[in-house]
Amino acid sequence: MSTPTLPRRPRPTLASVTAANVQLRRQLAALWRDHDELLAAARTAVSAFYDGAPLPLAVLIDTLDRLGAAPEYAPQLTEAALAAVDGQAPALSGRRIA
Repeated sequence: MSTPTLPRRPRPTLASVTAANVQLRRQLAALWRDHDELLAAARTAVSAFYDGAPLPLAVLIDTLDRLGAAPEYAPQLTEAALAAVDGQAPALSGRRIA
């Protein structure tokens, strides 16, 4: 009983290795840029929190959204909010609806 032989892969050429290297360097540079932006946004959020800003996470949320890394968020509306949207109840004013 003989072991089956696998087909041989062609050896990579210098051009293909160079192209792969260039692509990997670009991806690494993009990751470094995203990391730097997120770190700056996190530092800004912490500084804003310490300064007592009303929305300290706004910069971080905007940065995550711009990078496409913000988590999906589906707010849960209360019964009063759903009734107001359907027109069955008077308009909500000055109340938290979500």
